[in-house]
Amino acid sequence: MAAIAHGVPSIAVLGAIAGSRSPSRLGSIWLHRPTDRNAVALTFDDGPSPETTPQILRQLDLLELRATFFLTGAEVAKHPGIVEDIMSAGHGVESHGMEHRHHLLHGPRWVHRDLDDAVNALRSVGVTPRHFRPPYGQTTTATLMAASHHDLVPVLWSCWGREFAQPSAEAVAARVRRGLAPGSIVLLHDSDQFCGEGSVAAVEGALPAIADQLGRLHLSTVTMSELLS
Repeated sequence: MAAIAHGVPSIAVLGAIAGSRSPSRLGSIWLHRPTDRNAVALTFDDGPSPETTPQILRQLDLLELRATFFLTGAEVAKHPGIVEDIMSAGHGVESHGMEHRHHLLHGPRWVHRDLDDAVNALRSVGVTPRHFRPPYGQTTTATLMAASHHDLVPVLWSCWGREFAQPSAEAVAARVRRGLAPGSIVLLHDSDQFCGEGSVAAVEGALPAIADQLGRLHLSTVTMSELLS
């Protein structure tokens, strides 16, 4: 019974993000923010990466887009200077856990320790995270309890590039464009480490088309904290 209780939230979440129309929330977990503001949150997972995060930062700067980076603590510890670059450019920084592992495959003690370490890694570079995105969207009972312990709001997404499925700029842009609306939370990646080789190149190539569609829809980009405030 304990194992079933541990995994129930994950089943609900995976069903929601796989559906064509996701709910705004599943309990405390945000997937989309109903809002009258013409704004969306662009988010990037798995960094910081010295090979690819700077490329994304340059592209965001050129396109005058703001974003939020959900960073893994292990990479934060290796590349603190890139975290400073992200913040200096006006983007948000939030937690993606310490290690990029499925929560469904680990017990509560491991999940709590992973998030403890992740929060400490960000605090060491001057960041107090407000939001948490679990790796792969795997949200267990322990995930929710650990997030609550650190006063972190769990955040997933309402549309995503699915770069791993077809890492081409055209495909990534098309998938994101279909889901853009006020309050959308967009999932992209600034690292190839867990999404597959070529993912970031596809995202970099897709961003101009995404920016163009945002302009057509009169949508601005804000940080995760601003969207959920």
